[in-house]
Amino acid sequence: MIRMTIGIVCKEALMGRITEYYHATSLEDAFAKAQQLRPAAAYVGGGVELILRRNPEITTLIDLSRCGLDYITASREGIEIGSQTTLTTVSRNADIKKYAGGSLAWWTGRIAQNNLRDMITVGGVIGRNQPWNDVVPHLVALGAQVRLFDGAERIMPLAGYIEAKQPGVIIKGILLPAGNAGSSGFLWRFTRTLQDISTLHFSALVSSDGKFMTAANLVFAGRPGHAALYPRLSEGLVGKSLSHETFARVAEMAPDVVEVGSDLRATGEFRRELVRAAILNLEEHMTGVAQ
Repeated sequence: MIRMTIGIVCKEALMGRITEYYHATSLEDAFAKAQQLRPAAAYVGGGVELILRRNPEITTLIDLSRCGLDYITASREGIEIGSQTTLTTVSRNADIKKYAGGSLAWWTGRIAQNNLRDMITVGGVIGRNQPWNDVVPHLVALGAQVRLFDGAERIMPLAGYIEAKQPGVIIKGILLPAGNAGSSGFLWRFTRTLQDISTLHFSALVSSDGKFMTAANLVFAGRPGHAALYPRLSEGLVGKSLSHETFARVAEMAPDVVEVGSDLRATGEFRRELVRAAILNLEEHMTGVAQ
């Protein structure tokens, strides 16, 4: 299976079974090379995780840095972010700072360390989609769509892509839909330190007319599983008033809806309490009143 990887390729990564580092000059070139080698090839995003988690079957790395995928453009459709764009670039972009309350710009400027944000790419985090990934859950909440290339370009919801990835497909970029631009993006992650991986991650996108909520996407991750949308919780908000009673009802039902588990970092029981706390933090964000 061919995977998009994140991070830097250093001398150690080129040792052992890696025999070729291929600089693709176009998407067509990269895809043709991947199809030729099948499971023996991997696309390189930025390279951060490649050394630690390289599939031993991989012998060729396909570098996409010359394929013109480092860009951010705004149009009537929304904001498009190329897959080779780093988190640092995303965090500093003026259009993204205005999108959905600036939540994505704020978040990408705080995840991990400064030097890692300069290397981690949007395509890399989507392609790897580790359970502890904090960027993908927020992109899902924002309703992001992913542009793919497999000989022809196509687009699909990011939420659907991470559930059914296809081997060999190149992640060209993502589209933040224009229709969500005026909504309120929110994220809350429970960690021991700012740079620690999440014990629980919660992201949301909520639209309102000032009195009632008109749309909502609620996403939980670090459960310890991957990002997942919870439409039952969204239904508890849509059409309801921006009131403590509304959020209290959803907070009460949420621990029974969100699937959580135990691992070395936290018990399922503790995570259920965090699920409830996440909804109450969303209430404070939407109403300005702490509970």
